[in-house]
Amino acid sequence: MTAHASAGRDRILVAAEELFAERGYARTSTARLAAAAGVPQGLIFYHFGTKEGLLLALIRERSTRTLADLVPAEVPADPRAAVTELWRRLTRHLGEQTPMHRIVFRESEHHPELRARAREIHDGIADAITAYLARATGHRRPTSRHHTAASMLVAASSAGSVPPGVPALTARAVADLLLDGLGRPDR
Repeated sequence: MTAHASAGRDRILVAAEELFAERGYARTSTARLAAAAGVPQGLIFYHFGTKEGLLLALIRERSTRTLADLVPAEVPADPRAAVTELWRRLTRHLGEQTPMHRIVFRESEHHPELRARAREIHDGIADAITAYLARATGHRRPTSRHHTAASMLVAASSAGSVPPGVPALTARAVADLLLDGLGRPDR
């Protein structure tokens, strides 16, 4: 692919992210996408085949955070420090309401492939967190409690903004609650 074609493809993805988040997939025409991207409408079909192909490419290519952003590579010796840092990273990266979050939440009901991709991303994150929590609590292998705690952390951190008047969960309180529930290591 030439640099010019690649630039057009990238502009289409940027326009799709903005318009699908703002207007929704069904209410965004390919003509509007092409105009926003500054490309001929046929270029959308050239690069993505269909409008749904564009949606799936958008999710596949722009919705992944690296696990390094979410889960620290090194586990601090202090389990509370480990969980506190993990919570801070999760709420910073998963809790922000990005255009991609809006697209996934709005469109996954109508697009099974999108729903499957969202589940795949969620499961990968939960698996990495499960392993991290097991290491942080000194367990040789993750237990079902580690997996449950990881799923709860992903869900809670993905919830995003806290309603007005409701205090946000502090990293220390999350760490205390999780560590009390995960118990002692199986040494």
